[in-house]
Amino acid sequence: MPLRRFDPNEKRGPWFRAMERFGRSRTGQAYARHIARRVDPLFYRVVGNSYTNILGGVATAPLTTTGAKSGQPRVVQLTYFHDGDDVILIASNYGGPTNPQWYYNLKAHPECELGDEKFLATEIADSDEYVRVYALAVKAYAGWGDYRAKTDPIGRRIPAFRLTPRNR
Repeated sequence: MPLRRFDPNEKRGPWFRAMERFGRSRTGQAYARHIARRVDPLFYRVVGNSYTNILGGVATAPLTTTGAKSGQPRVVQLTYFHDGDDVILIASNYGGPTNPQWYYNLKAHPECELGDEKFLATEIADSDEYVRVYALAVKAYAGWGDYRAKTDPIGRRIPAFRLTPRNR
């Protein structure tokens, strides 16, 4: 099944905004960290889609990477959005002080899959491009702005990756 196209500039309705408010709440954050990250990949494999996609929320799909140290396949369900034909991933780690493990996996092995599609990942290093893409991220899911507010005081710049389809 192809990835659901998620355009951050698309106008969202009240249902999306309600789901986004829940996702940014303390309860929503706990749910995302402890339940959804375990349930959604299983749901995706069985149904072929994420429950958040079905409910009209943010787009999520399983990212399959190669472990930076182990060399073994690793799967994590991530929120993404599109920038043209490319997919953008934000390594926010819920606004924590360190990067998520998948960040290191992509740095070591940039070939990856999101959903059933193959990509080549590159970290967005150019400052102007990063500012533009992060602004799109906040449009896609306002919680990424919350995460940046948590990480700015500690000097952590949340990484962003551009996933380019491997057929190009």
